[in-house]
Amino acid sequence: MSRFFSIIGSLLIAVAATAEYRFPVGERITYSIHWGLISCGTSTISCDEVELDGRQLIRIRITAKSNWLVSNLYPVNDRVDCFIDPVTKLSVRLEKNTSEGGFKCKDILCIDRESNTANWISESVGITTNYPVAARACDAVSFLYAFRYHEFAADEAREFNIAVDAALHGITITAGKAAGKKVGEEGEASCRKYTVTPKRDDLFVRKIPRGIWLTEDKRKILVRMDIKVPVGKVRIVLDKYIPPTE
Repeated sequence: MSRFFSIIGSLLIAVAATAEYRFPVGERITYSIHWGLISCGTSTISCDEVELDGRQLIRIRITAKSNWLVSNLYPVNDRVDCFIDPVTKLSVRLEKNTSEGGFKCKDILCIDRESNTANWISESVGITTNYPVAARACDAVSFLYAFRYHEFAADEAREFNIAVDAALHGITITAGKAAGKKVGEEGEASCRKYTVTPKRDDLFVRKIPRGIWLTEDKRKILVRMDIKVPVGKVRIVLDKYIPPTE
């Protein structure tokens, strides 16, 4: 159920910024994680202003933690931090620290905006890789926010190029029709489902959400994600939304 949180820290997606592209500082979102009928744990997404190496940046932090029941069999404690330049709205650094069962991973991804190159360092396996990226490439965490402000027509499909660690992949995102859906503590709201289709049938397929639901209002809240895993499907469902302080 947790491999989605590993991929969070290792995607690069080329997207163009729009006039509404923003990072809602102060926003807090809490999710529950379900595998079938079993509650597996919780996940959080937060957006804050921080200082890193003397620079004022925006940090998006995503965490995932298994509950006591699952932790007895497969403990999960993941954290991914994405740092974004508040002027360019582009990510400059991503730090991934994951602990899933007996597997531990510590990766750092830095993007040089002057040379348009990415430097990926996997401290857990001792690998360093450099490769070119598009001028406005961003990691998957910042893309989740950028994606929230893209306007799709019903049934419209768009393609994105993705780099997973050191390999390029392609996905197609297709917008569905809007329908009512439960939005945590806020009751029901109009939401639109987006279907994600990978172009390659390999390990990467098991690491990305196949379905994403966003509210249709100006907040564009991410209310649910469905992720295919080798033994079924994991659902990540909104529990609580705290709006930004802006």
